[in-house]
Amino acid sequence: MRRAAAASLLLLVPLAAGAQPATTPSTDKVIDVRAARPPAGNTFEALWSAYRKADEKGDSDGALKAWREIRRIRIERNIRSVETVAMATVSVGLDRLAKGERERAEDDFRGAMSLDPHLPDAFFALALSEMQKVPLGIVPAISDTVSGLMARLPTIRGRYNLRALLVPVILLSLLVTVTVFAAVMVFRHGGLLLHDLEETLGAERRSVALGLLVLMLVLPLAAFQGYGWLPLWWLALLFLYMEGLERVAAATLLIASLAVVPAIKDLDARVLAQQNPLFRAGVLSVDDGADARALAELEDAAGKNRDDRDLVYLLAIQLKKSGRYDDAAALYREILQADPRNAIALNNLANLEFASAEFAAAIARYKQGIESHPPAPVAATFYYNLSLAHLQRFEYQPAQEARSQADRLAGSLIRTYDSIWKYDKGDYAVVDMGLDEDDLWTKFAGTPTGIRQKNVAGKGTGVPTSSLVTEAIFNRFAVALGVFALVVLVLWRWRGSRAFTTRCVKCGTPFCKHCHLGTAAVGLCSQCHHLFVVRDGVSGPARNRKLLEVQKEDERRDRVFRVLSLVTPGGGHLYAHKTVLGLVLVLLWSLLLVLALLGGRVLPYTETPSAIEKPWGLGLIALILLAIYFVANRARPEIDVALPARRSPPPAHRGRAA
Repeated sequence: MRRAAAASLLLLVPLAAGAQPATTPSTDKVIDVRAARPPAGNTFEALWSAYRKADEKGDSDGALKAWREIRRIRIERNIRSVETVAMATVSVGLDRLAKGERERAEDDFRGAMSLDPHLPDAFFALALSEMQKVPLGIVPAISDTVSGLMARLPTIRGRYNLRALLVPVILLSLLVTVTVFAAVMVFRHGGLLLHDLEETLGAERRSVALGLLVLMLVLPLAAFQGYGWLPLWWLALLFLYMEGLERVAAATLLIASLAVVPAIKDLDARVLAQQNPLFRAGVLSVDDGADARALAELEDAAGKNRDDRDLVYLLAIQLKKSGRYDDAAALYREILQADPRNAIALNNLANLEFASAEFAAAIARYKQGIESHPPAPVAATFYYNLSLAHLQRFEYQPAQEARSQADRLAGSLIRTYDSIWKYDKGDYAVVDMGLDEDDLWTKFAGTPTGIRQKNVAGKGTGVPTSSLVTEAIFNRFAVALGVFALVVLVLWRWRGSRAFTTRCVKCGTPFCKHCHLGTAAVGLCSQCHHLFVVRDGVSGPARNRKLLEVQKEDERRDRVFRVLSLVTPGGGHLYAHKTVLGLVLVLLWSLLLVLALLGGRVLPYTETPSAIEKPWGLGLIALILLAIYFVANRARPEIDVALPARRSPPPAHRGRAA
């Protein structure tokens, strides 16, 4: 609330600083945007001030005229978000909502959306108003809340915030999932490794075998590698004792660990870029409206890096968004003096001439750009703008031909232009060209100050794929995978290709397949095989003792399942051989829990004040967590052991009667 109110007050004050338009283009000097000049009458601040004065006086016609002009120049200048005016409009709407003027408040909120479709504040404020219409307003309020959470995603800033939130959330949730899975594997299969150690060392050295097992489990700590390696080490140590799906899951998790370093490196580079004032200025130039600080930053940088045309493009776009068309045109003419075929300068200068109703000059520049044979998206943009220029001169046939060429070259791009840059009266605005998100990322990735690479407009690729592959291969996780593979090989050679210890599926007794070749096929120890399959050769006391062991094993399994499910939903299913379901439950539980703990607190997912944004998301997460917890604890899988049926002895042949 305070943030929106402050924006409203600031917009009531006209700008006190500006610049004189350059009279003579010069290749030695960039336009000084901070020179003193009277405030322009076509700035958003001046128009907002006019709108508020008319609205307070009850002059509805004057207010409507000023509001329509704000919307018109937003489209004309290719401004996706007029955030300051939209926030001020939300502030006015909240004041009206507090006074009980709900309909006018909702009009303000929808008006703010029309000025900034990516402002979450407007959606959350509208949801706040609709909640006052209970029960009919509940569904629209939920819809607007979801729209508010998703509003920033189409923008560079929104995608950055999403990545900054999701990368830590996903990595932490995967760490929890791997830890739970590995701990359950230790609980299930650790006894098998202990059995092998006892068999090797001798039954009289059980304490030595137990100590050796503990040392093997905590070896990463003993080697001062850190406790974070324990889950991956456990998976490698017990890999040979796992079942089929468990081995697939363990191998997948071990290989997926290679992506940790590239993900962290990428996030670190983005955090550093976010600290760069030039990166911020570039994002504002691409996504948002005019910004005085961005203008100053770009002007300084362009003066220090006269050979970097990217900075000139960004500066010219900022000048146009500020309403200083002559200054922007002077910069584009500077570029064209050095490179007459520069596509960005040709297109954007033609757009400025279009805005000044110099349609013949604009058409000539569009055609000049087309004749330079640019890439398909650039050529499609030239044709699109050319068609609009012909329409302004009522030249319908050339306009239709140019539009057809644009659709042929990049149909989806042209449809995007139509959906974004449309006036209230139905006409469309010509579209500027410049740097995109990949260009900005290539230019500023990992640089808290200055520039990483010059002249990347139109050819930005972000971080090279080869760099990501190198980081994925040459890191500690790759070395650890090699060590883990060596451990698996050593264990396999130690026990032999046929002698893997398993556990009886009925009584839970560990036994060696090498010693029980006749019964290992059904997973039963010798006594259980005779008791439940052969059904003979077992004395009465031994039968009763074995049945008691089976009963205790069933009770133990049920108790372990309950405890693991209570501690971590899905852990019990991992123990009960339901690997896929268990991993899904553990991953969902940890993902939502980490998101609830980090989102909006440590890592913000929205910049909306808490007075507007209600914690509906936390409530939804709590309901989902409760449902997962209930399912995990109630849906206990039955561990049925399919035993082979005993074959009936062949019937005896009757002899002939004597």
